[in-house]
Amino acid sequence: MVVTNHNRTNAIVIRYDGATVTLVPMKGGKLLACTIPFVEFRTEWHEIDYALDKALEIFLEHVTQEGGSTEVVKGLTKLKARDEQMAALF
Repeated sequence: MVVTNHNRTNAIVIRYDGATVTLVPMKGGKLLACTIPFVEFRTEWHEIDYALDKALEIFLEHVTQEGGSTEVVKGLTKLKARDEQMAALF
């Protein structure tokens, strides 16, 4: 899921366990994941109509150029593989 907040920061959600959401906000430099309670996520972030595959491409390109934490790399890579697998079904 691609989301944005009131500061117009875009992010990709890489994990949701029912209580917390882990997302990767786009920013300059190395990308880092942040985990927040679901209630806080619902008040601060809103889903946007942006293709996940395109967003993943942009975020992974940024990681290649600027770096990202291990959690970010694993999360984005897993999400991309899942998205490609789902796209192949349709």
